[in-house]
Amino acid sequence: MKRFALIFLILAVGFALIACGSKPGVGSASDVPPWLNDSPPADSLWGIGSAKQSSQQMSMTTAEARARTSIARQLSVKVQNMFTDYNLDAGNVKNQANTSLQEDVTRQITDIDVTGARPVQRWQGKDGTWWFLVEMKKADAKKQVASILGNEEAAFAQFKAQQALQMLDAQLAKKDKPVVVDN
Repeated sequence: MKRFALIFLILAVGFALIACGSKPGVGSASDVPPWLNDSPPADSLWGIGSAKQSSQQMSMTTAEARARTSIARQLSVKVQNMFTDYNLDAGNVKNQANTSLQEDVTRQITDIDVTGARPVQRWQGKDGTWWFLVEMKKADAKKQVASILGNEEAAFAQFKAQQALQMLDAQLAKKDKPVVVDN
């Protein structure tokens, strides 16, 4: 019996050593860029994107685009959500049926210029995944947001000016109409 226990113990220790020495799996901490969990400087926004596509160039392009999208989402995102909750009880006391349905749909829309956002780091994982770190200075981001607000204000002022001109035209049209005198 002691011999069986000793063999079992040796096998258990052997399997434990094999498990500890195994190669890390895909997506493990050793197969991601060292800057992944870093925080951006106080004056910057960071976007991180990754991609593994059919070609190296497409992987790099997609990863960089995803990083820029991440920055855009930090600056402006419109979230639309709909939640539906449906519950139906039917039948009588002895034969009851219940149907329940919940649906949660969310759409996020981002539409903003991220001029000034530029890649500052890129890294390729062992599995071929490309990672990009794109940085945008907060001063540049403020300019982009201010230009949107300025454009909206200018559009509103133009709309109000157009309205005022239409009201003036309407008043002048009333004055130019000939007065009809009945005999």
